[in-house]
Amino acid sequence: MTEKRGYPFLVGGAILAGSIGLLDILNHTLGDSGLWMVLLASAGGAVFLLWRKPQPKVMRSPLPQTVDTVAVRRALAEAEKVITQLGVEVSDPQEVAFEAVKPQMNWFQAQVSQIASDMNRDDIRLLVMGAKGSGKTRLIQEMQTLWTRKFTRPLSFVEAPSLFEPTENGLAAEALAQQQAIAADLILFLVNGDLTDPEFQMVKRLSVTKRVLLVLNKQDQYLPAERQTLVNRLQRRGRGVWSPEDVVAIAAAPNPVKVRQHQPDGSVKEWLEEQTPDLAALAQRLEQILQQESQQLVLKSSFASAQALGVQVKTVLNDVRRTRALPVVEQFQWIAAGTAFASPLPAMDLVATVAINAQMIHDLGTIYRQKFSLQQAQKAATTLGSLMLKLGLVELSTQAIASLLKSNALTYLAGGCIQGISAAYLTRVAGLSLIEYFNIQEPNLTLSEASPLVIERFSQILQRVFQQNQQLTFLQTLANQAMDRFSAALPQPQLAAASDPALFSSPPVADVSTDDESVSSEPLKMPLYCAAPLSAAPEAEIPAQNGTGIPLAASCLDTTHSSD
Repeated sequence: MTEKRGYPFLVGGAILAGSIGLLDILNHTLGDSGLWMVLLASAGGAVFLLWRKPQPKVMRSPLPQTVDTVAVRRALAEAEKVITQLGVEVSDPQEVAFEAVKPQMNWFQAQVSQIASDMNRDDIRLLVMGAKGSGKTRLIQEMQTLWTRKFTRPLSFVEAPSLFEPTENGLAAEALAQQQAIAADLILFLVNGDLTDPEFQMVKRLSVTKRVLLVLNKQDQYLPAERQTLVNRLQRRGRGVWSPEDVVAIAAAPNPVKVRQHQPDGSVKEWLEEQTPDLAALAQRLEQILQQESQQLVLKSSFASAQALGVQVKTVLNDVRRTRALPVVEQFQWIAAGTAFASPLPAMDLVATVAINAQMIHDLGTIYRQKFSLQQAQKAATTLGSLMLKLGLVELSTQAIASLLKSNALTYLAGGCIQGISAAYLTRVAGLSLIEYFNIQEPNLTLSEASPLVIERFSQILQRVFQQNQQLTFLQTLANQAMDRFSAALPQPQLAAASDPALFSSPPVADVSTDDESVSSEPLKMPLYCAAPLSAAPEAEIPAQNGTGIPLAASCLDTTHSSD
């Protein structure tokens, strides 16, 4: 064996000499400053390549290789638990807002019974998909005739809407087809030629959870050699996604063939002769699959339907909890605004904000069935505040609110107005972020100990919610509502001296019900109310307990001035 020799000194010397020569050329061409710029750019590019983190790949969890009846029943039992909890949370007859959910619960229960019955069925459900003009309708007609005549296994065909086309109800055809694919046992995806990129991505997504046959229709439009080349290309492109045997070529509606016949008298007679549909390859492949996998196809479809039902019920449960949580957020945003407006020292603002956010976290956790202790709520509130400071949200919100108040000289000079509105805005952003954070988690069905916040995930949600609530109209509405409250709280000089504390009295608290449409669908139309009114004298202590032992430096904003 010949020993492989290396020449590291020669190679290194050649590279070094070439580098020196290149630097000398750059120095003469660009000068000293240009050379340094090139070196700095090269160093920056090297650092970027070294420290750049690869983007994580989002992988969908495929169905298990084999599914049995136990797995299906387990998935149905989990869905039933969520349905039961949903019934408990909407059972209060005084909450009219949840009346529309009760008919949905009956439908959910019917779906559980339907899936439990379907997993023992004999018929196989086929979903025929494809772009417009791929021949879906004609294929279904011909397959129903052929299958009834030659085979005994019952098949039911469903035609999906044409892909990449708008549907009548405004939904994308791809989304509707994927919903139909959940209940299908087998998918026939029709193409008339090579796969386009959107078609390939669609088949790739479907193949994660479903058995897909790729059907090349209208093969009669290609010469035999072209047809085989196209089939081979489809098989190679789907390597690792679908099996080569699952690519078949057919002609559901072949074009008529022109026939020319020479007559004895020398004339020529021509006519179009209809051709018989060629579905042999598809029928043969279907028969093989059904003989080997029919039971598994049905069980996998039932399992997927049970999982989809569970996700749907959890979504409705989270919507119900969100409807309950929004008034809580609005309540604490005005408490925070009043505290910041009345507080004389910034340090007191910080302490009060932590206490208010801790109470809000506790109340939201109760709605989402997560039990926050006093220490956990305070720790989460502190983490939330430091995260806002680190992300620069406090400074950005203060600048945005201040720019809105510049149009009014009196309010712009009053720093308490800016602090109060900013406190309300940041409290609302924090509350909405907590709601979104709870929604992406697996919903708790029983009141259990809360887990610590996942900082990285919550940070992403917080930034997203902050960006979504930066619209000028929202900030203007919030500022106008707050200014109405602050103007009511300010003393009137023509009535009495502002220094007399005995002239402030407690306003009535507005009645807020959870069925208010502004709470559930219009976040900008926020009900103006306070959690607890002030007592007649400002020296009176603010309630130190609110059911959880968390101190709240909270005050009501709708104080009015009297002229006793």
